[in-house]
Amino acid sequence: MLVSIVVPVYKVEKYLSNCIESILQQTFKDFELILVDDGSPDNCGKICDEYARRDSRIKVIHQENGGLSVARNCAIEIAMGDYLTFIDSDDFVLPHYLEKMVNASQVNGADISVCGIVRCLSSDSLADIAEDSSRNGTEVFVDDKMEIFFTTKKINTTAWGKLYRSFIFKMIKYPIGKYHEDVLTTYKTIHLANKIAVCDYQGYVYRKNEESIVNESYSSKKWHAIEACVERAEFIERYYPKQKKYAYRAIVYYCNQILISMAKSCVKDKESFARLQKLYRKYLWFYIFHKSAFLGKCFALISFVNVKITYSLTRLFNV
Repeated sequence: MLVSIVVPVYKVEKYLSNCIESILQQTFKDFELILVDDGSPDNCGKICDEYARRDSRIKVIHQENGGLSVARNCAIEIAMGDYLTFIDSDDFVLPHYLEKMVNASQVNGADISVCGIVRCLSSDSLADIAEDSSRNGTEVFVDDKMEIFFTTKKINTTAWGKLYRSFIFKMIKYPIGKYHEDVLTTYKTIHLANKIAVCDYQGYVYRKNEESIVNESYSSKKWHAIEACVERAEFIERYYPKQKKYAYRAIVYYCNQILISMAKSCVKDKESFARLQKLYRKYLWFYIFHKSAFLGKCFALISFVNVKITYSLTRLFNV
């Protein structure tokens, strides 16, 4: 049973060896590791090649910088595994990660297995994180899988922290040229999966990298998240109409995030204000009357009246 591990690599020189070492120390040994050097300008490419010389299970792709989606898609094209898993190169996994995930999938006949996440400091390495490998609890979701995705934290939007049957990515590709590509993709993988097994084992270690995409200041690409949420909501309305209110709620959440980002970056744009105003007027009530943070609801409600007021208040109080 072969697992293909996909690791896109870009400007993570100080974290890359820790990521690769954590994979090589897995208790489950039947894997191939595909490192995609996405035109990284530092020494990442050399580090990848050095590891490939030391371990025949490692394959390296060198390409011009095309972004995360291109890197993942290129790796998927050459992957030979029965399963696929994605690991961000500034993150790492604990020793029993693959073993627990494969076991959860096989025992429960699940097309996707999910594990818990450990958050670490920027300076942490594999040696700093204690693993509890005794945790073996698993919940299995079938007809309620999409509801669980939208209403709990058991299945999150990220590509990482999951093990997929490889057939899923014969029908899905990551969208090229888009940021927040996981918002456009993960719900489709859930739709295709017959069952999803969620483990209580915490084996994926997420590092908050201040240089990562999600931590960038405002730019027009922030709108990709809202565009993705709108596309997702249309899909959910068609195939899972009972869950559409949750999909709509996410649109308002990202509207809040964009407006805050604009204010903090001192960006005033009439077209963006108009787009946000229209979205708040259309979707606000799905956000207000469901479980959401109180401050988020207040922010959205004021924005419903006039986004420029919220923008000014955010600038004034540095929300």
